[in-house]
Amino acid sequence: MTSPTPSSPTGTPLCSLASWSREHITAVFESPTNQLVLHALGNAFSRSLKATVNGASVDFDGFARLIADMSDSECEWGRPSVDWIFTEEMPDDADHRKNGLVKGEYFIRGIFTRIPGSNELAEIEARKEVVGRIESQSDEDGLDSRIIVRLDATVALLPVERTKQLS
Repeated sequence: MTSPTPSSPTGTPLCSLASWSREHITAVFESPTNQLVLHALGNAFSRSLKATVNGASVDFDGFARLIADMSDSECEWGRPSVDWIFTEEMPDDADHRKNGLVKGEYFIRGIFTRIPGSNELAEIEARKEVVGRIESQSDEDGLDSRIIVRLDATVALLPVERTKQLS
């Protein structure tokens, strides 16, 4: 006999680890303000996060600074957007969907960086390959308390062929 699928506070079953990851990572990068970016980070990642980015160890605060810098466009051309290539999940317990690994790859588009010695911004995009460990913070079946506790990310910054003049 299998145990019932855990549900959220509304009584609906928990979504898959891959769906949870897509929703939370997209919210981090596509939040309309820097304050909401930080809020989304807190909802998705453990404060005791163990992470590497391109092989360098970072804690939650260092990771949050990297994300905030990427999301902080000082221009009126919009915020970054996420385009997913794929996600793959490896739940610890397929019936529960509470804990496990997620592997994914996505582009973050709409990132602008200042060109040194210039009043122009260059558009870049980041291609990210990630493996994350997601763990529920509660044993209560009706509570979705999943967060990312471990993350290994490889990020390649790629130029986009256009620049914007700063006003």
